[in-house]
Amino acid sequence: MFTPISDRWRQAALVAACLVLSGCGSSWFEGLGGHTARAPTEVVVTTDRIVVSGPEGFCVDPTATQDTADTGFVLLGNCAAIANSRRAAQPAIPAVLTATVSEPSDSGRLADSLSMLDDFFRSDTGLALLSRSGDPASVTILDTAVEGEVFLLHATDRSAGTIDGVQQDYWRAYLDVGPRIATLSVLALADRGLSREESLSTLQSFVQAVQAANPIPEATEPAEGVAPVQAEEGNRWPNIPALWNIGIFRQILG
Repeated sequence: MFTPISDRWRQAALVAACLVLSGCGSSWFEGLGGHTARAPTEVVVTTDRIVVSGPEGFCVDPTATQDTADTGFVLLGNCAAIANSRRAAQPAIPAVLTATVSEPSDSGRLADSLSMLDDFFRSDTGLALLSRSGDPASVTILDTAVEGEVFLLHATDRSAGTIDGVQQDYWRAYLDVGPRIATLSVLALADRGLSREESLSTLQSFVQAVQAANPIPEATEPAEGVAPVQAEEGNRWPNIPALWNIGIFRQILG
């Protein structure tokens, strides 16, 4: 059973909601370091140095970034707000962006299972994974699509305790980044809805930024004599084992 959202993540969500607005009060910036707040455009997480970078105008909130070496979580908002400087860049579309990086997996690539992901996420197991409360009944999948080697998903989560300041629906992309899976999300503010085109274009730009920051190394021949991956007992989705590592992040801001 997964633990509920921590108070720290709730606070991060409220900070993020402020970061995408131009009219935040100075008290918010004091919590981010006042006039000395940093506004990095990218951050490195995990032991194999996965780089998370956002679209133009989005910067990393250092106070919300979590790096456990095995996994990572990054929140991105308005660069000008994080830096407390009107001269800093601002995104054309206001939104809260989050990136989670899973534990490494040697069980194959997500891209090899794209055709299975729609069925997986519509199953009770997949819906529970998407729900912040772990209740599959709280989630409705609105749309899915595959673009290249990226799986896109649009869903609504009606879980009790959904984070204040953002809307219930979110757009999300799943993609391979090295031996890990990156989960990139776009969340609209509660009082500033985003159109389908705005959300999707922001998510696509986010995916492109992360892919550009983590170029794919040249392919190597697989080692001889490597044993095939064995499905975990009770796992009806043996070809997408890496998704289970994302479960620990399902409550974090979507």
